[in-house]
Amino acid sequence: MLFKSCLPVFFFACTLASLSAQTDMHWDTHGVAFTVPDNFTITTNNAEEYSAENDNIALSIIPVQDENVTKEHLAEAVTEMAKGLDYDVISKAAEASIDDFEGYYVVGKKDGVNAIVMAILDTESSTNLLVVIVFANGFEKAAENIANSFQAYDEK
Repeated sequence: MLFKSCLPVFFFACTLASLSAQTDMHWDTHGVAFTVPDNFTITTNNAEEYSAENDNIALSIIPVQDENVTKEHLAEAVTEMAKGLDYDVISKAAEASIDDFEGYYVVGKKDGVNAIVMAILDTESSTNLLVVIVFANGFEKAAENIANSFQAYDEK
């Protein structure tokens, strides 16, 4: 399993297909919403993990509940994870500021597999998320759109 030492992520054969309409997904357990292509299928949805995928992109989210985590901790964690994964190429690394979330992300490639690894914290709660988006060549923009679509909401 790809990235098996860090967290569960999907390794899949990359096929080319067009992405069109978008749909909102909600992980009510942790009060987070995000937008994905409408052909995404949820593969895991429990308190420990939310995963969904299509033929070109796989998304996995793992929560880390800790009110002592800061944005600086997240930058260190993502940087260390990228080093530990021995990316062949790191094309981007920067702070993330999305809706009520802030954190850090890295875009890289290992053994021909593209990934965005992002750690974000909800500035209004103790919810911190580790997000991994694995994507086929030609789907970086679609993967970035997912990463930039995260929103926090109050669980009802």
